[in-house]
Amino acid sequence: MSADERVGARAAARVPSARAARLRRMLQDRELLRALRDPAGWPRGVATWLTEREHATWSFAALRITLGAVILLVLVTCFADRHYLWGVASRFIDPESTRRGWPALVTGLFSKTDATLFDLAYLLLVVVAALFTLGWRTRVITPVLLVLWVGLSANSTLLTNGGDTVLRITLAFVLFANLSRHLSLDAVRRRRAVETPAPARPAPALVERMRALAARVPRLVPVVLHNTALVLCAYQIMLVYVNSALLKLQGSEWRDGTATYYSLVIEGYRPWPWLSDLVAQADAGVVLATFLAVGFQGLFPLLVLWRPTRIVALVVITGMHVMIGVLLGLWPFSLAMIALDFLFIRDATWREGLALARRARTEAPIRIRELRARRSSPAAPAEVPAET
Repeated sequence: MSADERVGARAAARVPSARAARLRRMLQDRELLRALRDPAGWPRGVATWLTEREHATWSFAALRITLGAVILLVLVTCFADRHYLWGVASRFIDPESTRRGWPALVTGLFSKTDATLFDLAYLLLVVVAALFTLGWRTRVITPVLLVLWVGLSANSTLLTNGGDTVLRITLAFVLFANLSRHLSLDAVRRRRAVETPAPARPAPALVERMRALAARVPRLVPVVLHNTALVLCAYQIMLVYVNSALLKLQGSEWRDGTATYYSLVIEGYRPWPWLSDLVAQADAGVVLATFLAVGFQGLFPLLVLWRPTRIVALVVITGMHVMIGVLLGLWPFSLAMIALDFLFIRDATWREGLALARRARTEAPIRIRELRARRSSPAAPAEVPAET
């Protein structure tokens, strides 16, 4: 069988599975709507959802990678000004930063009196953020990252744009989630341990004791904790969107459709002035973007209940955050919110998307070879009609 025939056979075999997946999603949506009409069955349905399995594992993996990348980008881009922003040269901001009331145990993690100690802690945070992004020992790395990130944020208020707050809250919630089931070094290590089991190495007594205690925990506990973290993260982003919509409606600019224009002309939020001016000249687009932002943020909790409206809502909300990150320069906030939006994408959708990507990667060389063969082959001679 040729390569083209094998690709065609695999595509034909995937057709029934794709139809079955669409049918399964339709039945799930119908079952959800039926359950919502019967409040008496809500407690049982919630209990089943919380305990049956870990949900949104692919979404949590995408969230981990995105949040880790945001923290790394902030640390790398601010490396030259780190002492001015958080270190020994930032004492001028102490009257404002101390108003938050962080304990000395937190604010003392990054020294404001010794530049060397500050640099060591800063580099440690960079390493921890990189390990978190790669998914190495996430159960241990995540709380360390949370403590160090909070300690750095507590030293200054210069970079507070909402993104740091969302990051801290989300990191606190995902302490109980399984972030390394997919797309992580932990997943690679577990897969290799199953495929090629290596002889057990003697571990320290403390490690063996901790493993024994972890083995005694029922499997139900981590599943419930994971799904609870998912609910808390979903509640957090819904709270942000609904509160944002309600606050927007209190301003006349949001009600008459001009708020987006005024946002684009604020001098401190114009990383590319020419692009902001170009977008601000599109009157219809500015008005439409203003009303879409208010509408989709306010109705977001309802729109995510049904798959078709959930897709539209996620596309619009993600586009809004992309525009905020590009046009206003608030990219840490935008990426943190997009990472939370990932949690509303089903695992089945992630798997289908990855399958399509693998299929495209497999078929692309074959199509390129066919195209080159057609271009290199001589053209067929034109038929000349016979003379009569």
